[in-house]
Amino acid sequence: MTDTNTSIRFATLRRWAPFAALALSGLVFSGCATEGVAFSPSAVKAMSPAAQLVGPLESYRLAQNFVAGHPGADFMVGSGDSMLPLYKDHTVIITMRMPISSLQPGMTVVFVGDRGFPVAHALVRKTAEGWIAMGVGNPECDSRRVRDDNYMGVVVKAFEPASSPMMALLQEPAAGSRQALVASIP
Repeated sequence: MTDTNTSIRFATLRRWAPFAALALSGLVFSGCATEGVAFSPSAVKAMSPAAQLVGPLESYRLAQNFVAGHPGADFMVGSGDSMLPLYKDHTVIITMRMPISSLQPGMTVVFVGDRGFPVAHALVRKTAEGWIAMGVGNPECDSRRVRDDNYMGVVVKAFEPASSPMMALLQEPAAGSRQALVASIP
């Protein structure tokens, strides 16, 4: 990663750090007040981009190239299974911030969740308190609403590694003469 990209990543992290601290200090488990709310599979399919299947080490490079050519775009690596079958664990998602007034049901957005970390979930319905969101693979909606103060961006592109990036890094030295990129801990 170049120094410019590193600076951009740290600037993004610094920008969202106060929101994360606020979320952690004000952690409230209020539960889902809207029982029976579920995402619409057709809305998610129409509004959230499907992940493009790529080589295990290509997802990060493709995301960097996209971000470099699109000011305001950012990327992160997804973790967990709450968005299955739309996005698998380790899918690299690219986000762009658009006005919160232009969000629509079915869009996958990234926002600061209950625990103070970014969460990528699909929008279900707009309420007076903010947007209700939920993971496509989750049985219940998120307790934290998506509002302007915790909203980070909309997923506009996604790259799913065809196999484990970690395994590919471990196997890479055998295929070429470069040194290993993963440390071995005996």
